[in-house]
Amino acid sequence: MNKQELIKGRLLVTQLIHAAKQHYQLLTLRTDTLAAAEFYQKLGFKTHPSWEHTTHHLQLNQEEDYPLSLY
Repeated sequence: MNKQELIKGRLLVTQLIHAAKQHYQLLTLRTDTLAAAEFYQKLGFKTHPSWEHTTHHLQLNQEEDYPLSLY
């Protein structure tokens, strides 16, 4: 990805996060490349190795007490 594509991707994901905050408490995603993983981690997404169906998640509210058993 070139710099312009990264900027567009960051803008798109940032807008998605902003819109999701109105309706959701947690965003999850799955990726299979190191470059994508690094991209999402730079935007605040975290990983949890025991979650089977997702590689990254982002808590949208202030509380960090969501159950890991959801995944």
